[in-house]
Amino acid sequence: MIQIQTDAAFRQATNEAAAGIVFIKDKVQKPLAGPLSPCQNNHEAEFKALLWGLQQINDQLDEKQVLEIQSDSKILVDALQKRYAKHFQELVDAILALIPNLELTFFVWVKDKDNKGPHQLAWQVLN
Repeated sequence: MIQIQTDAAFRQATNEAAAGIVFIKDKVQKPLAGPLSPCQNNHEAEFKALLWGLQQINDQLDEKQVLEIQSDSKILVDALQKRYAKHFQELVDAILALIPNLELTFFVWVKDKDNKGPHQLAWQVLN
């Protein structure tokens, strides 16, 4: 199984955003963090963070392996499970296009306290 843990950091005053990703494959963790293009709100940043993360590790995904994507953003997880988002459909479509096998992909909501790794990575970029 491959696991992607994702989170975004968003600074409302400047519209700055950053992504934090923990990629786990074959029991090896790879932390990733980077800036995102300006966002209008934290919800948009959450979608962009996952998209950015998938772009970084796309060549390491395997269509035959189960993929679990974890986020503390309910709107992100709900949108990906439904494959629809009223305000973020372009981002949903871009994310889904990067997933090699949607039948073996699970989108899981986790509590903020259980998503500290990606959270800290994202905020390190902004601070």
